[in-house]
Amino acid sequence: MSSYISQWDSVEPAPFTREALLGVLDGKIGCIKESHFVSPDVVQKIEEELSPKLSPYQDIPGPTLHRVGVAQFEFQAISDDQLKQRSSTGDEKLQYFEEARRHAGLHEDLKQLIGLNIWRAVIDKIAALLPDYDVSVAEEDGQKYFSGIFRAINNSTPIHCDWSPYDSRTEDWVINQVTKQAVFNMYFTNPKGGKTEVHDCQWTADALEWRDFSSYGYSEDLVKGRKKVVIQPKPADLCIFNSRNMHQVFPVEPEADGTQRPRLTLSSFMGLIPAKAPGDRPKLILWS
Repeated sequence: MSSYISQWDSVEPAPFTREALLGVLDGKIGCIKESHFVSPDVVQKIEEELSPKLSPYQDIPGPTLHRVGVAQFEFQAISDDQLKQRSSTGDEKLQYFEEARRHAGLHEDLKQLIGLNIWRAVIDKIAALLPDYDVSVAEEDGQKYFSGIFRAINNSTPIHCDWSPYDSRTEDWVINQVTKQAVFNMYFTNPKGGKTEVHDCQWTADALEWRDFSSYGYSEDLVKGRKKVVIQPKPADLCIFNSRNMHQVFPVEPEADGTQRPRLTLSSFMGLIPAKAPGDRPKLILWS
């Protein structure tokens, strides 16, 4: 990588404002945090309702991840082995959109049980901060992506980034058109451990020198000496950071009785597609 010049003025979280949201998308702000985004009652109901329904991600090399919903990540060619086995007919895309349709009603169904569509509350705030953007779920050829996955990452992740133009390069996904990408996470539990570190180090093609091609991870040497933001899960906190930045989730430690509390979050990517012609509006598209 080229010599390091920090893009961040601070490693402290910024408030959830228009300026900060655009700053995160630009890679100039490390993290946004808004505490108490939902009530303690909603947090408790989410944990009680969803923790028993968590199931493992499909075909992900590395530590096991759990979710309610579906992730486009599950249908990527992540490792070299998966790249070699990739179909030439786009079967994986068809499978993803089938799963996206199957989970399309998740948030409205959950609203009937807890009284609030939490995903919609987050998206409405983003849209209110960006009235000059079209904010919507990603869509192509009349097929909508799924946005708003509930995840439990208890067993850690390697250092990695989420940057669709590289991660989904095997097919022509609309999310590959984004020029900036961020992620929001809302936390519902306060497990022991389970912090996230976000590094002031964005993916470029040079980063592939540090890539572990048997997984989706990168070497720790890539982020040595870089500034980092540390996010410790706390119920009802909403955090947003640029997912092109290298980041890592640390393992949840056992409680005193030996059990592990699920590190439960609501998460979605958002990506910018610039206006294509004078008079057009830029798009902020969402997917999980």
